[in-house]
Amino acid sequence: MMKEFALHVLDIAENSVRGEASHITIHIVEDKQENLFAMEIADDGKGIPAEMLKTIKDPFTTTRTHRRVGMGIPFLNDTCQMCGGHLDIQSEVGVGTTVRAEMQYNNIDRPPLGDIASTILNLFASYPQIHFNYVHEYREKDEDGLREFSISTDELDEVLEGTPISTPSIYVWVKGFLKDSIRELYHPEDGEEEEEEEGE
Repeated sequence: MMKEFALHVLDIAENSVRGEASHITIHIVEDKQENLFAMEIADDGKGIPAEMLKTIKDPFTTTRTHRRVGMGIPFLNDTCQMCGGHLDIQSEVGVGTTVRAEMQYNNIDRPPLGDIASTILNLFASYPQIHFNYVHEYREKDEDGLREFSISTDELDEVLEGTPISTPSIYVWVKGFLKDSIRELYHPEDGEEEEEEEGE
């Protein structure tokens, strides 16, 4: 089992990269009100053949030629089942693949999300040819709606005017932006306090 859920995100997103996707959407939902933790990664890659899709959760199924055992999806499947949830994989050859994992948020066996900001940044910087979209939603108990943060590489490219995210100074700035934005999902009052200080 992977110690952090961010590692599952990285593993599946890199599967999408190997699947020749040009667009990848990563969607995280943390909903304490519904006791739901969910991750969905959708791509427009070459898809998974129907026969392989039937056995994709088997630890001995892999498309990689340099190793015999693929453990990412089986580990994720085990985690979902252990945490009162399920893993669903939909794929069509020539169209793309969607992987959705759901589990109980408060389950004692659920791994922590981990450093998702660094995971997303590394994907953005490592695969500049791919259009990534990241959406993260969060809700505390008794809150009416989900708070949302979203960012895409297309938006960043526009702001950065074509400067690569892998440029050291840009990399540091984007990392800080991602970390601050995700932290504000959990603690929106932090952003409010900063605004008040700036207005004084």
